[in-house]
Amino acid sequence: MSESVKYNIIALLMVAVSRLVVTGLDFEDFSVGNYLWLPIGAAIMSYLLFDFKVFPGVFIGYMLAEIILEGGIVDISQKEVMSRLMSSIAPIIAIGVMKQFSLSRFFDADKIVFSHIIFLVLLSAVTSTLLKTFFVYNKTTEFLTNPLEHISSYLLGDMIGGVVFIVVGLKIVNALAKR
Repeated sequence: MSESVKYNIIALLMVAVSRLVVTGLDFEDFSVGNYLWLPIGAAIMSYLLFDFKVFPGVFIGYMLAEIILEGGIVDISQKEVMSRLMSSIAPIIAIGVMKQFSLSRFFDADKIVFSHIIFLVLLSAVTSTLLKTFFVYNKTTEFLTNPLEHISSYLLGDMIGGVVFIVVGLKIVNALAKR
């Protein structure tokens, strides 16, 4: 098995498992986001560890989790596919923007530049929320009823979930590296 395939499988598992873990925190009405959206942290960590070549693993991980949650592929809407696509692309855009402004020193001499990673999580959260808002949810009745609640809950959930996943993930990676 090639390294690229292995890395995509790891990314897929990180995203899918993190999505399944937070299922109990989902709201019935999609207009309110999950306040602990761990999958964005899984996507970010996947890209930091393995580069953008794991995009297929990240996207498939999101979709696999949704298929499991929905009980099959039949109930997956186009809106859900587009939302997960935006969630998969947002960290790539954020990393690209940070590289343009020379803020992409995430690791320096085997040490983590935590301030850059936190900024990456925040920028990814903003990017993901805006992409979903303008390209997926902007015409739905639920969004139009209360756009401020929608945007703020998605933004907050991405920020909190991203930071929590990254901090816990880095602790695990660090512990495994010391073995």
